[in-house]
Amino acid sequence: MKIQSQVYCTDARTIPVKNNSVSLIVTSPPYVTSYEYADLHQLTALWMEHTKDLSDFRKRFIGTSCHSKKDLVLNSGLAEKIRQDLLTKDKKTANEVSTYFSEMNQVFVGMKRMLKNGGKTCIVIGNTSLKGVEILNAEVFAEQLQNLGLKIVDIVKREIPSKNLPSTRDKKTGRFAKISDKNKVSAYPTEYILIMEK
Repeated sequence: MKIQSQVYCTDARTIPVKNNSVSLIVTSPPYVTSYEYADLHQLTALWMEHTKDLSDFRKRFIGTSCHSKKDLVLNSGLAEKIRQDLLTKDKKTANEVSTYFSEMNQVFVGMKRMLKNGGKTCIVIGNTSLKGVEILNAEVFAEQLQNLGLKIVDIVKREIPSKNLPSTRDKKTGRFAKISDKNKVSAYPTEYILIMEK
């Protein structure tokens, strides 16, 4: 059996797919202030001629610290509370997390547009802590999606035994730390799979 597929290399907020045409979306989005994804992919992007301007390339990533902080729509009371809690600790981190939540809400608006009625999305995400504030990504995402009109089908929670990527942060700085560091805390000890339906 042959199934025709199309691959788009584009921003998740602007996927050129017809409205109400998709049955299932499966994604694991970038993690808030986890990595500067553009830095991880810059050599590949240059080599494959996906970009010639690394500054512009960096600005196009969700979860980057290089974005403008204007016109943020968090669409979540919990996201707003997290932002307020972070503002008392570190304004820069508060702005980065707020921008991330706003950009992910834009992705979810696009998901809703693409999904058929009864279509589902599965989103894999983990929670973390920054500057002593719990960053409840899974709960914020579920609230944002519900506020857009999707309903929860299930939320699967699983403990992450180990990863190849850095798994601990320094409690004071929020930067990734070695396993042997005494100030370490788990960065993403648990992951959630949000299963939502339009």
